[in-house]
Amino acid sequence: MHPDESRRSKPAWHLFKVVSFILVVMAPLEEALLSPIEGALLATPASVVGTDVSGTGVASNAPPTALTQPALDRQIERVLENPEFNWRDPYSPAHRSKQKSFLDQLIFSIGQTLLSIGHALDRLWKWLLQTFDFKRAFAPPATSGTPLSSGIFNALAYLLWAALAGALILFIIRLRRLKATRRTTPASPPPIPNLADEEVTPDQLPDDEWSALAVQKIAAGEFRQALRALFLAILSLLASRRFIAVERWKSNSDYERELRRKAKNRADLLALFAQSRFGFERCWYGRDSVTLEALESYRGIYDRIKHAAISNP
Repeated sequence: MHPDESRRSKPAWHLFKVVSFILVVMAPLEEALLSPIEGALLATPASVVGTDVSGTGVASNAPPTALTQPALDRQIERVLENPEFNWRDPYSPAHRSKQKSFLDQLIFSIGQTLLSIGHALDRLWKWLLQTFDFKRAFAPPATSGTPLSSGIFNALAYLLWAALAGALILFIIRLRRLKATRRTTPASPPPIPNLADEEVTPDQLPDDEWSALAVQKIAAGEFRQALRALFLAILSLLASRRFIAVERWKSNSDYERELRRKAKNRADLLALFAQSRFGFERCWYGRDSVTLEALESYRGIYDRIKHAAISNP
């Protein structure tokens, strides 16, 4: 075959294939669409096609009448009303409302509930405003149009509120009076330690109270106990400045070693404490007597230790 003829025959061949494909595909679809219509037309009542059925079920021999256009249209409409042709109906809003999702129905239900609650709260608020209206409560006697019972109930409501407020005020007044008349028990002063007891510890009193107790003992002529009170004042002072830690089991030598460890750069403080410890033990545990001059000298040592402990290193 000539090349030109081959090129001219190709379009015709392609057109033939397309037409064949369309016929093959459309044949089942045409059969599916037209078979119900043909079946309905074949089942047309005798009154439409002109046949007459007698009471005994035998067809008459009268010639069939011609099928008119209105009758054909009515029959087609009856056929198209079958459910299998519902796909032809347009998508109407009514159909759309029938297909609302569950979420839309839930949202609509919640909205209606909130709306009803809002209306109820609005009615309650209006009722409260109407109930606690001072003008209406203390207004002149009601006229024929306003019931008298409404004003009485309003007055009773205000009396109830007034009684509640009065009870609250009385409760507050009584509470304030109770606080005012409540007598605070004065704090009892700590018992005076027995200076003759070896179990007495320096932390039982501050250093200034130990010093005041020493003054009392000097005035009473108890010089030996006054000396111990001054030594306990020195230990209490050093403990308050964290140079020593008071413990019942510690001896005076233990306190001195602890002071040397914590205040090793405070030579003046160390010398004064060693002098106070030696003077106390010589009189308390030894045979030396305590005189007023010795107490005055010992009190001077206490004052210098206090000044050295308070001053910066």
